[in-house]
Amino acid sequence: MFNMQTTIKDDIKFVGIGVHTNTKSSIILKASEPGSGISFKRTDIRDPNKNTIKANYKNVKSTYYCTEISNDYDVSVLTIEHLLAAIFGANIDNLEILIDGPEVPILDGSSKIFMDGIQDNKMINQGQEKKFIKILEPIAVNYNNSYASFTPNDKLIVDAQIDFKHQLIGKQKMEIEINYDNFLNEISKARTFGFLEHAEKLHSMGYGLGVTLSNTIVLTDKNIMNSGGLNSTDEFVRHKILDICGDLMLADYRIVGKFTSICGGHNINYLALKELFANKDSWCMADFEEGAKTSENVEHIEQQKLVNQ
Repeated sequence: MFNMQTTIKDDIKFVGIGVHTNTKSSIILKASEPGSGISFKRTDIRDPNKNTIKANYKNVKSTYYCTEISNDYDVSVLTIEHLLAAIFGANIDNLEILIDGPEVPILDGSSKIFMDGIQDNKMINQGQEKKFIKILEPIAVNYNNSYASFTPNDKLIVDAQIDFKHQLIGKQKMEIEINYDNFLNEISKARTFGFLEHAEKLHSMGYGLGVTLSNTIVLTDKNIMNSGGLNSTDEFVRHKILDICGDLMLADYRIVGKFTSICGGHNINYLALKELFANKDSWCMADFEEGAKTSENVEHIEQQKLVNQ
């Protein structure tokens, strides 16, 4: 986590299908100005006054099987979480994302290909300091059987727990500091997953139309259909952490604190952010020295090829 805002030097392009719409789309990541944050621009929508959507929790339209954001004109983009997770993990602050359709391509179902593209680029130091959201007091939310909380910490820690009846998942727990190395090596390769028994219901609702064994871990009653198996036995909880990172990007600023999720998903992540910002005494804006004590240091300037603008 650098103390200066960053963007990318050159455009980065990705092409693929949407896991829900089964529609081919391309996205282009473009540098944007300091303080502009992350935004999506639907290039298939001609009106320039209606085609931009800020990546912010206030714009969340749906959290049903993915995170979808929309603007005041009901122009939306769905399945943004894996791309935002890569942007989050790479510590990029400001980007404009051009997209020619309604859904971000799923690629391999993780953030790895997005991270690979970002790694091949150069990061630009934009000369303006980052600001951080520092958690001061605990905030917790419950919804159905899910729980999430923010608590004070001097780093960003994510503690995720899941509990599925499937014999290959069961109870899994992982707690990890989110920094560049940890996200790249421990989280970015974790793929999304689903259950074969739910496929018919999902299809009838217009979801999961683009699911293949190349982009999703598919589980039958007892087995995994993917011939290559899992990247790790706890790939499921790692992917939950990946989703959390993507959803936390909707805070607009990096968070310094611990996020705990129990049997969570996109909806509880959104509700936790909403509750956090509704309780102004639970957080404050902080600069790098006040809010961002982290194990990352100058060596990542070389690793990410940071260059001065």
